[in-house]
Amino acid sequence: MALKNFPEQWGWLSKLFHWLTALLIFVQIPLGFYAESLRLSPLKIDVFVWHKSLGMLILLLVIARLLWRIKSTIPVALATSRLQQLLASGAHGLLYTLMLALPVSGWVTSSAANFPVKLFWLIPLPAIVGPDNDLKSLAAEVHEICVFIIIAVLLVHIGAAMRHHFVLRDSALKRMWF
Repeated sequence: MALKNFPEQWGWLSKLFHWLTALLIFVQIPLGFYAESLRLSPLKIDVFVWHKSLGMLILLLVIARLLWRIKSTIPVALATSRLQQLLASGAHGLLYTLMLALPVSGWVTSSAANFPVKLFWLIPLPAIVGPDNDLKSLAAEVHEICVFIIIAVLLVHIGAAMRHHFVLRDSALKRMWF
């Protein structure tokens, strides 16, 4: 399997970025809901450390993924209607935007609340804003809204992949699988 993308196939690195990001997001979303459901306790703090750490990993992974995508060949779109291609492109753009907005809004929320962000209890990250209750509330609201939007967009994305695989029987899913 080639590292680079080809006009008809995603390369190994693009597939790794895709599936690793997917795995982290599918862990991250329930982890965030679980953290929010807990009362203030050492467990809640530990779960939030995991949530913040995974969020920062997702942010780094998505930045690397975008840089690779800009540098690489993008496989040719499948033979679908122009409308479907526009919808797919828009959905992918929205997914990338949300995958960046969620960790950044979480980081702003923590910074504005004066809660440090430490990667896996080891590496402290700088606050990106100073303490500010109004900003904390706004960033937390943006974070929450983005979570529900990404859930909806991911369901559409997965549904579209299943439609391509089981109904249209084309190579869309195979092109992104290992």
